[in-house]
Amino acid sequence: MASTKEIKGFGVQEDGARQGKEIGSNLQQEQFQKLISEVEDYAIILLSPDGTIITWNRGAEKIKGYLANEIVGRNYKVFYAKEDRDSLLPDTLLTTARNTGKAVHEGWRVRKDGTRFWGNITITSIHNDAGEIAGYLKVTRDLTERKIAEDNYSNYVEELKTKNEELKQSEERYHKMVSEVTDYVIILLDKNGKVLDWNKGAERVKGYKADEILGKSFRLFYPKEDKDSNLPESLLRKAVKDGSTIHEGWRIRKDGTRFWGSVALTALHSDNGDILGFSKVTRDLTDRKIADDKLNNQADELKFKNGELQKSEERYHRLIAEVQDYAIILLDKNGIIQNWNAGAELIKGYKNNEIVGKSFKEFYPESDRQAGLPHNLLMEAVEKGKVVHEGWRVRKDGSRFWGYVVITALHDDKNEIIGFSKVTRDLTSQKHADDQLKLNAAELSRKNKFLEQLNEEVNSFAYVASHDLKEPLRKIRTFTSRILEATDLDAVKALTEKINNSALRMQRLMDDLMSYSQVTSDTSGFGQVDINEIVESVKSDLEIIISEKKATIEINKLPTIVAVSFQTQQLFLNLIQNSLKFSNPDRFPIIKISAARILGKNIPLGLVNDLNEYIKISLSDNGIGFPASDSKKIFDVFQRLHSRTEFAGTGIGLAIVKKVMDNHRGFVVADGRPGEGATFHIYFPLCQ
Repeated sequence: MASTKEIKGFGVQEDGARQGKEIGSNLQQEQFQKLISEVEDYAIILLSPDGTIITWNRGAEKIKGYLANEIVGRNYKVFYAKEDRDSLLPDTLLTTARNTGKAVHEGWRVRKDGTRFWGNITITSIHNDAGEIAGYLKVTRDLTERKIAEDNYSNYVEELKTKNEELKQSEERYHKMVSEVTDYVIILLDKNGKVLDWNKGAERVKGYKADEILGKSFRLFYPKEDKDSNLPESLLRKAVKDGSTIHEGWRIRKDGTRFWGSVALTALHSDNGDILGFSKVTRDLTDRKIADDKLNNQADELKFKNGELQKSEERYHRLIAEVQDYAIILLDKNGIIQNWNAGAELIKGYKNNEIVGKSFKEFYPESDRQAGLPHNLLMEAVEKGKVVHEGWRVRKDGSRFWGYVVITALHDDKNEIIGFSKVTRDLTSQKHADDQLKLNAAELSRKNKFLEQLNEEVNSFAYVASHDLKEPLRKIRTFTSRILEATDLDAVKALTEKINNSALRMQRLMDDLMSYSQVTSDTSGFGQVDINEIVESVKSDLEIIISEKKATIEINKLPTIVAVSFQTQQLFLNLIQNSLKFSNPDRFPIIKISAARILGKNIPLGLVNDLNEYIKISLSDNGIGFPASDSKKIFDVFQRLHSRTEFAGTGIGLAIVKKVMDNHRGFVVADGRPGEGATFHIYFPLCQ
């Protein structure tokens, strides 16, 4: 028979596999059942020595989700998560209870439905009369709500620590942003004009170290005559009244020398609208070193005690935020915008919540972004400490402004890059003025070139009068004198025919001179000209020769341009006549005409270098062509590449083409390929 031992009044059978059931059966006495069965706030269960569940109460059912018939007889490891079972935590707890009498533990436990709860567990060893382990009493309490509350509190504390650290880093960045800028004097004044803050730019431009100037009045920077007239105080009053004021004038360095300063003084306000002080941004605009007599400003220096500065994030925020004449922003080391001031909003058009957190690439035209300009500027600032650049920038509404930009690299105490300050000034008006000067210079150059061309034409006409026109007349006189001496009728007829040919040549020359002279620089006839209609009109005029040569003219859709209709007719008439005249006798002429838009900077041969748009019209043929070395010569008046016996003409046709393009402020370029043909590219400005 199996032996039985009593455990504190309960019988326990020690017979192998039936041990758990028999212990449970013996322990399920009425007194024990009344004690634990109806407890709902604690899971109180009895385990066998190997952890098998023997009893189950209402608290266990409520906390763990199992009914008694679902769980009794199973090992209590079922309540532990996989990671706890893998680490043998259930076995360790039983061992601890066996060795010390009890084991206490808190941790996540698993319900029947797989959800977890935070359990506070006490496992107490149960002994029989002989002092041997007969089982364990396991009491569990669900402390999930307490655990969640503790975790939430811990997360809240951690979040506060993180926010405090972010505020500290933000203040450090604002300090670095102002202190490391060297091209601008950015200082903070109290409401009485005392200097409260000093940056590297102020030290470089004005010559004072921070400990020499802090606490003193900004009157020290003004010449005696300005101090006598109370100019510094007047500027403060104007900034208070208008929000900001701009002034240019002579300022004084520490060593007494003068520099010309452009100053933007901005009033800083509290949330209630009260004046806190002023930000003062100064740029040294001196074109040459001024070495005038030094002013003895030592006598005027006021003795002020150096007050302790309150280094607060609010001051640095307001120092930057309320400046309106400069866009002063902070970038992280990847170029992401960290802050936004009133000047940035005024110049670029974005509100703070629309742009902070985005890349500063937003301000650059698409062409600059594709070329990698924003990234290259940051890299140059990293390498050299700062970079200065001027160029077109883009506002929120898509309009452009000409920005003068200084990007300065910001470093931490370990000299590692933590970000960049970016100061931008809108110089669009100055840019437009500079561009207008360039346009005026270009116009003057064009007019000078036109006068030179007129002078060349006068010389050419003089040559015609002295040579080309005299030559037919000389022949007529010679042939006439021979007629008077001739006795043979056939000889008279031959001489008469030669006189007639000389007269015809002189007539053609006179007609061509008339056509050339009619192409004037008068712009009163400018209007909308449909090139399609012009080409069709020329085709009609040349219908007979086109038919005789069996020529084909292929025309793509051509644009309507602003031009002089008569001159445009002359241009295409001479171009097409030229292609027909110099056609290759071995093949039928094919003339192709097409058009496209092109920027001035993309026109070849360095003809122009601007951003204006042009209409490019190309006329190509498959004629005899010409050497590339003659591509400019063919446009000169009376220039011929062939003898009159090969091809008739006076050498004026292409000169008329060039003159028409000159009158339209355009260009013509010829590209010849001997034996293959020629292409003429003409460029009309889109806007006249």
